[in-house]
Amino acid sequence: MKAKIQILLFGLTLFFSVNPVFSETEDKETIEINAKIELEKVSRNIINALRYGRFVLADTEWKKIQTEVYKSYPEYDYLNGSLLYSRMEWQEAKESLNKALKKEPNHEAASFLLGMIYAQEDSWSEAKNTWMETNQISPYNPFYHYNLGLAYYILKDYNNAILSLNKSLEYKTNYNEAKFILAKTYLELNETEKAKTELVTILEQDPKHIQASHLMGRVVYMTEKDPKKSLTYVKNQRLLGWREKKVYARCYFEIRKWRDAENLLRPIAYSPFADEYDQSFYLNLLLNLGYDERANDFFHFIQKQSQNESKIAEAYRMLLSSREGKDLLYHYFKLRY
Repeated sequence: MKAKIQILLFGLTLFFSVNPVFSETEDKETIEINAKIELEKVSRNIINALRYGRFVLADTEWKKIQTEVYKSYPEYDYLNGSLLYSRMEWQEAKESLNKALKKEPNHEAASFLLGMIYAQEDSWSEAKNTWMETNQISPYNPFYHYNLGLAYYILKDYNNAILSLNKSLEYKTNYNEAKFILAKTYLELNETEKAKTELVTILEQDPKHIQASHLMGRVVYMTEKDPKKSLTYVKNQRLLGWREKKVYARCYFEIRKWRDAENLLRPIAYSPFADEYDQSFYLNLLLNLGYDERANDFFHFIQKQSQNESKIAEAYRMLLSSREGKDLLYHYFKLRY
């Protein structure tokens, strides 16, 4: 009897000594599971808030996951990077996104957003390289292929731009933004008919597409030499690109609307990348308008210019292209400022 009692007491002692370990393990697993569930919910809320510019809500949700249990997850660093991105704090955002990618190399959203930061910093080569990795992680996303194609276009790698943009259209057939960059790319390669084909399909689907309309007017002048018809495609002169300004200035000149031509060509003529044709054309306009004093001033301006400003001109042209590229990018999140 005494032996039985001793065995029973030993069993109870063993049970109570082991049970807290099981309980502690179960509690830890439960905490981790609950943390993952909460992080997924908060992540959805923050991403949706940033997409629609509801920044106060995004900041409020972020405060919910500031305990240590969340900070080991790559999603935490991605969300931090996203919030920093919305505040245009590029360096801090890059550091956080790189932390997320170190923890989870296949985090496609972190990779995509990292490329966006490089583009915002005018570092298009780094953006291109990053988006190449993004497309390897997720090869069927039309928006990833589109941004990669746009980066190739900005970098003047037109053949690869065409490949990426066509890949984007393969997964999103009526993606007019991709068709528009594709048309611009074809024009850079002097493949005018291909550019026209893309623009026609855009304008059939969306007749109010201002940028496509402006580009079509340029194509019409190049192919038909009809200035009046070309000018019917101008919707908003303030939104014209510098290449289109050159073409439409010529159109106005040919129908003897010299003041309109001068207004359009002036910023081009005074820019570092104006060529001799632009400058002589602008000088001719000033003389035709009877602006002799302005023509004389412009002539002296040309003479003072260095004959070796190619680097400045190229840098200026790149900045203009970069600014245009930022406007054309597929943005997943809005910026606060």
